[in-house]
Amino acid sequence: MATSPPITYLRVAEVLTGLGMITRETARGVVDGFGDRAHAVLPLRQHIAGALEAFGVAVSIHADDVDFADSHYPWLLEEAAALTGGKVTVGAFRFDKEDADDEEAGRGTLYFTRNGEELSFLIEQESNDYLDMDAARAAIEALSPDDDPRSFRCVDSSRENPFGGNDDIVVLATAEQRAGLRRHLGLTFHEPR
Repeated sequence: MATSPPITYLRVAEVLTGLGMITRETARGVVDGFGDRAHAVLPLRQHIAGALEAFGVAVSIHADDVDFADSHYPWLLEEAAALTGGKVTVGAFRFDKEDADDEEAGRGTLYFTRNGEELSFLIEQESNDYLDMDAARAAIEALSPDDDPRSFRCVDSSRENPFGGNDDIVVLATAEQRAGLRRHLGLTFHEPR
């Protein structure tokens, strides 16, 4: 019975290169940047999924305090759009708070443009300190490039942490690449919202 190699940053680099998600030069640069840590075992799927962000194929939706969520959404969406290599651009961000007089309020509507077309997402967080994870995920998924087999999908980490609380990792990949990430790294993905 064959055993799977331990999953390290080096192994993640090999898998991503083999799936055509990154170049050998990118893999080498990231692995070199990690130094000795590139050989340390990534014990949890959440750690493996988080490693994808270091290789430039994913973004992380932070579950922890982000201080001002209304100003964090534009940064997050710009990071996701950058993964498309210019196929998707975002701009004209506006967050209309339900209670404009309350700086701490988190409910409202996020507006932005995707390739010039205005989109909007209802934000339902209790505080402006935290992101509405579901709305952020849906907004990133809306950035999947047209005329491109790649789309944004969120890694399913519910088996390790059924109560949530971890960052959501959203990956830009084709269906075949997601199947490869499952086969080689044990990652599964949610269907889009």
